Amino acid sequence: MPKPFYSAPDVNILKQLLPECEDSHFWQNFKKAAPIMFCVAIEGDETLKHMRDMSFIEELLKTKSILTLLNEKLENNATDIDVIEYSIATKMLEHKLAVLTSLNVSVDGDGDEKASFNIFGTDKSIVIDKAKLREAITIQDKPVHEKMANTDEAKAPELAQIPLDIPEDEFLAKAEEAIGALKKTTRKTLEKESFIKVFKYMGDFNKMKTRELKKTAQAKRCETFESDAKAYMDALKAGVQEEEKAFEGSSRIMFDKLCITQECFERTQQELMNDPYVSMQLFNLGITMEQPSIDAPKDLTAEKTVDLVKQSNEFAFEKFKKDFMNSMAEDPMMVPIMISCIAHDWVNINHKFTEEEFKAALFQHKIYENPEISNLMQQKQMELMMLAAQQNPMMMQQLAAMGGGGMGGGPGMGF
Repeated sequence: MPKPFYSAPDVNILKQLLPECEDSHFWQNFKKAAPIMFCVAIEGDETLKHMRDMSFIEELLKTKSILTLLNEKLENNATDIDVIEYSIATKMLEHKLAVLTSLNVSVDGDGDEKASFNIFGTDKSIVIDKAKLREAITIQDKPVHEKMANTDEAKAPELAQIPLDIPEDEFLAKAEEAIGALKKTTRKTLEKESFIKVFKYMGDFNKMKTRELKKTAQAKRCETFESDAKAYMDALKAGVQEEEKAFEGSSRIMFDKLCITQECFERTQQELMNDPYVSMQLFNLGITMEQPSIDAPKDLTAEKTVDLVKQSNEFAFEKFKKDFMNSMAEDPMMVPIMISCIAHDWVNINHKFTEEEFKAALFQHKIYENPEISNLMQQKQMELMMLAAQQNPMMMQQLAAMGGGGMGGGPGMGF
């Protein structure tokens, strides 16, 4: 199941707060493109067009006046200046100027038929056919009800946790009850909330079905961990294939129980893949699905867990470079999985903690949020991508998209 990449914030970010808060090149497009698109969109309504033009002139004159007065006070060393208030006001005026500037840019050849603008941070540009855009837009004489993603209404409902140590039939019955009646769109795909529920319980069911499989797979890998690199690779690939088969089987069982098809689920996933609300919910669910259902061993303290993550990942990256570099070219998708498995198997062989036990400690101590570990993972990923670039530049892009590898980071980094 695809997992988004996550990285903890840089621990030193507050040391350069102002530069870090500045807009990135690409982010500036959100401030530039929206005013242009809005202006083009309402050109067909004379009332809105008049309001637009008056608002532009009013904000332009007011901004200019305020900046002039502020500058005069500063030049005269006035004593009645509230530095904090002036700083906040200056930042607000910067936002106004960004909008005003974007609306004051012209491109040769633009006019009544088209509008053009460049995309910051790229060598691309956008050309808008004004007639087609206006044809696609309907201006209504009534408001619509808007919902913000961070309102209470938009929050995902609490989903019941079903124990994983119960019989399969009992789990499926409880999952069906928790999901409730499936709601579908006019396109015969699942609505957001139904899709999220199916995603959650399908993942939990697969987790239940593969728990023993993962234990067996690690035991087989550890048999040849230090003695035979090829046999270790074969065991790893066989384990991955078994888990893929188990996932497909558990998914079919869940789909049959809910009376939906795999095709319906996949079409829904395709439709909702760019929905920010759904993406965030799936990201959070992806984290919980990776979390073992057992408690971490008591002697795996936070300090010891961090130390073992460092040692195991150092070992895993070095062993990968020594014994498995050719696999990078053959199958880049296996690289993050392989490095994660090597790290977990090193912990198992040298410290007698199974993958499940050590993962439990990673979650309990929130190692994936530890800036020190995050920095280590990013450093190792960069090393790996540099090696990939030497072999094949396209491979470097694939590794970057997958998160590189390691087991200390969040989902997508080899958990």
